[in-house]
Amino acid sequence: MEREDIMRGKIIASKSEEKKENPLHRQLKQFKNKDVQIMQKNNETKDGKILAIDNYLNIAVETSEGIEFIKGTRLLYIQLLS
Repeated sequence: MEREDIMRGKIIASKSEEKKENPLHRQLKQFKNKDVQIMQKNNETKDGKILAIDNYLNIAVETSEGIEFIKGTRLLYIQLLS
């Protein structure tokens, strides 16, 4: 950064300071908007349609009981239903 830029109040962010997006992993994309069965670690199962999923496996699923949110740390597996 040049001295003139600093004196004028301009701040130029380096690449390491820029906010980097963390895109959804390609294998998780297959579950979005699909009918699934979710098995949780407490042996509860949820059948429904995944509305949203992130890289931590946090899930918003639409079930017969309404929209439910499940933390990724509580998941045992996700099964695609045909």
